[in-house]
Amino acid sequence: MSALSVVSVADRTGFRIFANALRSSAHFAKLEGAGPFTVFAPTDAAFEALPQARRDALLSDASGELSDLLGYHIAPGRVASSRFVGRRIRAVMSAGGDVIIEGRSGGLRVNAARMCKPDLDARNGVVHGIDALLWPRQMAAVIS
Repeated sequence: MSALSVVSVADRTGFRIFANALRSSAHFAKLEGAGPFTVFAPTDAAFEALPQARRDALLSDASGELSDLLGYHIAPGRVASSRFVGRRIRAVMSAGGDVIIEGRSGGLRVNAARMCKPDLDARNGVVHGIDALLWPRQMAAVIS
């Protein structure tokens, strides 16, 4: 098991924009605590796919929209990817709302995101790298 928190593991394994966003948010103190947590960390490319103005506005709003978005990537408990294989699971996220984790069709998906770097172990949970942002329903309607 790593001595690092889920935020530090995300940062050190290449999910830097996500980790920096967490550090600027109210979620940071909780994620440095005992946990355990399951964190779905979007790649830097997932953030960079947003139009520049949209990305800048999102990342500068640590207590508003960004906080809601980040909370939608965090779930209580430590869940390894092996628990998802062959199953379809509805997971309730810290910010409220839920995601669908699909493991029945050959690869693991969280909503529309592909799990690209699973099972990054941390002292207080596990980080699963994903290739897209997870948008709560109300926010998804705004960006569409």
